[in-house]
Amino acid sequence: MVLVLGTAVAAGLVLGYVLQRSRLCFHAAVDRALGRHPSLLQAWALGVLVAALGYAVLVLLPGTEGLNRGLAFRPVGNVVGGILIGIGMVVAQSCITGLFFKLGAGMAGASVGLLGWGAGELLVRGIEVPGPTLLDGGSGATLPGLVGLPPVLVAGLLLATFLVVARRWAPGTTGEPWAWHWRGAGLGLGVAVSTAWALAAVADESFGASSVGVVSSVADGAPDTWHLVLLLALVVGSLVAARTSGGWWLRGETGRRFAGLFAGGLLLGAGGWVAGGCNLGHGLSGMAQLNVSSMVVVTSMAMGVVATRRALGRAPAGVVHPVGVRGRSST
Repeated sequence: MVLVLGTAVAAGLVLGYVLQRSRLCFHAAVDRALGRHPSLLQAWALGVLVAALGYAVLVLLPGTEGLNRGLAFRPVGNVVGGILIGIGMVVAQSCITGLFFKLGAGMAGASVGLLGWGAGELLVRGIEVPGPTLLDGGSGATLPGLVGLPPVLVAGLLLATFLVVARRWAPGTTGEPWAWHWRGAGLGLGVAVSTAWALAAVADESFGASSVGVVSSVADGAPDTWHLVLLLALVVGSLVAARTSGGWWLRGETGRRFAGLFAGGLLLGAGGWVAGGCNLGHGLSGMAQLNVSSMVVVTSMAMGVVATRRALGRAPAGVVHPVGVRGRSST
């Protein structure tokens, strides 16, 4: 138990610190990219490619045989769940990991969003999602498995290609004056996700950082201790980053904002369960595996964000509004 707790705390602290220093919320990343400020999205892309290489090297090492090798591809659940998550992000103005690290940085209202997230998972966990499983779990459900090449080679080629293209991009910050620029944020994120996978192996866990299923495990009386402690430690890691480097702001919210956080949290929790993962399990850990399902879920999440923002008439962050027209920015 000491090993489980120690590795989970270490993984959560590192993730929380990195996420707060980079302000890397998936909703904000898509929103700002729509407003022609792609630094957060660039940081996320670099992070998952660094993590993909880290994971590919990790699974070659002895003692990692118990790690998950790939998530099953269930297109109906992956697409529908991903879209629900995207809608929830717009309503809550945050992704799931954003709620955790923003709570650590002083956003008390994030706790309401997390209550909604937990309730959303519990509400839909008994629903059977229809549709076929096109790819069973394992290496055959990943991009390297489909193309028949070693994961290290595929991850290395993708990362090298990205770095060549990214040489022309300006090293802009990810939002706040104290935040890391996108290259530092991406590298930090990749190291943090890879570290979580490595610590999961040490603790004899099968999967890296993830949130889906944690609430259900507690409700069933058999807590997923490692992932539960990781999520709690993520809040503490964010708190440490905010208090030591900037970004700490203890605040409440308006009644309307609380309602949006709870409603958005419901959609985030429900969507994560249906998709088999959220922006943490699919968008970071799953992308590190180069899962087909994770790629589909991430694409569906982005589509959900874009479609919902347009349906609600919300302009992207950074867009200048005409006189008399107001938009909402990500928190």
